[in-house]
Amino acid sequence: MQVTSHPRNQILTGFLRDIPGYMERVGSGVRFMINQMREMGLPDPEFSEHFDFMVVFRNGGTAEETSELNPRQQIGLQIVRDKGSISTGEYVATTGAPIRTAYRDLQDLVERGLLVVRGKRRGARYYLA
Repeated sequence: MQVTSHPRNQILTGFLRDIPGYMERVGSGVRFMINQMREMGLPDPEFSEHFDFMVVFRNGGTAEETSELNPRQQIGLQIVRDKGSISTGEYVATTGAPIRTAYRDLQDLVERGLLVVRGKRRGARYYLA
């Protein structure tokens, strides 16, 4: 994969480049991320830039891991893959599961190592592990 460096803030990049030892290898971070993911046998990171710059790291979950999931969990996992995260309320709205079932489904995905949770109670969001 050919990767080119595109600094978002030319002034800041120029300033940091002038500090000895701070930016020794300009533009090497993206290549480093790709190489590390490949060394671990994981999919390449996905880069997008709309209003913000975003990097998505996939955990490389296999079809075998997800074949044991119920249909609600498969839907929820796909939403996280597509949108980056999901809340319990979004899971309920999408799958039609009662809130307690939704919570159990999401906790099961966390215990399986497919998702991680950030936040508590109503503010909790689930992300790919």
